[in-house]
Amino acid sequence: MKSSTRRWTLDVLLVVAGSIAALAVVMLGLSGSVVRSLFVVPLIVLYPGYALLAAVFPERRSDVESDTMSDESALTRPTRHTAGLLYSVRLVLSAALSLALVAGVALVTNLVGQGFDASIVALGVFGVTILFTAVAVARRMLLPPDARAGAPPLSTVLGSVASTAGAVTSPLSSESRSSPVSLAVNLLVVVSVVAFLSSVGFAMVETQAPESDFTEAYLVTQNGSDYEASGYPQQLSRGEPVPVTLALENHEHESTTYTVVTELQRLDRTPNGTRVVEERELDRTRASVGDNETAYVQQDVRPTMSGESLRLVYHVYKGDAPEDANRENSYRTVQLVVSVGDGGGDAAQLGRPDSIRGAAA
Repeated sequence: MKSSTRRWTLDVLLVVAGSIAALAVVMLGLSGSVVRSLFVVPLIVLYPGYALLAAVFPERRSDVESDTMSDESALTRPTRHTAGLLYSVRLVLSAALSLALVAGVALVTNLVGQGFDASIVALGVFGVTILFTAVAVARRMLLPPDARAGAPPLSTVLGSVASTAGAVTSPLSSESRSSPVSLAVNLLVVVSVVAFLSSVGFAMVETQAPESDFTEAYLVTQNGSDYEASGYPQQLSRGEPVPVTLALENHEHESTTYTVVTELQRLDRTPNGTRVVEERELDRTRASVGDNETAYVQQDVRPTMSGESLRLVYHVYKGDAPEDANRENSYRTVQLVVSVGDGGGDAAQLGRPDSIRGAAA
């Protein structure tokens, strides 16, 4: 009896254990393609579909008379087959249904505003798998012990091997319901379908772009308690302070300290491009920003030279900044093209802020 109990609960217990392990790998963000794929691919192409089929078909497929009688007798006295599924069919359907369930969960998470985040989708697939597994266990418990589906016993596997061997030794016998060729073809079809769907799951895991670490830097102006990426100062005068605010969004997955170096540059535009002919460092500011937080660094910019189409540049560094701050060695660069009057009312020429990094001057 214990052996029978283990048999009808073993497959669903393995599904639960595998789902827990896969969810842990995703939630902990374990790297390494082999380890990650080993645990996560079954969660995509096997576990949810298998749990669904276990809930829908709790009965095992037992031998019936029409499976063993001769062809002539089966035609004249057909008998009713049980509702259970062959394990080959169960595996193929599990793979197909799993992909459909994963796609459905991803669609739902996107509709509720969570996007296609791997952790959220994995959590949803895990929940669906556990739900179907619980239903499967409950439905199997309502059946007689000898009718419950579950992991096939070793004797059944050995019996299948013996039947195949018997078919090889007596291929012309009318008692052989399947020839070695047909058995091999069926096995090849099952393996091919499962391998194909597993490769799809593997591709889904391996092409999942890991969430990258990055920082956003851009200029803003304060409007009451809000900040807007517009309305920048339109007039600067030499020697007169003008408040300018730089926003720093930290997505580095850790608290980060930034150094902001502010420069005013004079440009020489030639047919071959633009080059910096003069630059003045105006300020250096340090700011610590928590993960997924935004800091607003406000500086009173005091231009030290005047002219048309000067460039106000913010070089952003993680940690300390070098003595010679420039585009090539900065982590992020934001710029604003202005005109600075020599102490009186020249209109500023406002340029569009540029948040690209590493561009030539």
